[in-house]
Amino acid sequence: PYNLFSPSKQWYQRRVRGEQTAVAMTKKYFKGLQGVENIYTQHKPYLIEVVQQLVQGKLKEQDFPWLGGAPIIRVNEIIVFMVGGITYEEMKAAHQWNVSNPGNKIILASTSVHNCRSFLDMVAAGQ
Repeated sequence: PYNLFSPSKQWYQRRVRGEQTAVAMTKKYFKGLQGVENIYTQHKPYLIEVVQQLVQGKLKEQDFPWLGGAPIIRVNEIIVFMVGGITYEEMKAAHQWNVSNPGNKIILASTSVHNCRSFLDMVAAGQ
């Protein structure tokens, strides 16, 4: 049996607009830098955070409502379709997840694959 979920409008608004103050964001940023020599290697795509929450059963139903059936207790295969495109970094993160978590497999699909230029072109066009 397959269950389908999608982000709620409220989750999207909180994620895009943010609910944190500038002070809270700065504290979180500097807390994450402790013990890190290269700050560019610490970034983890948000896709992986959502997948981790799903696997651990911590994905909030109010943010990602189920569109069919009862919520799944154990997840083996996760199909992610990203409308608007994915980046090479997200593909790499999904691959690393698959290698390091053999019990869970991410199948990643999208409408396109973005590089820096195509992403900036899309932003400039207002899509």
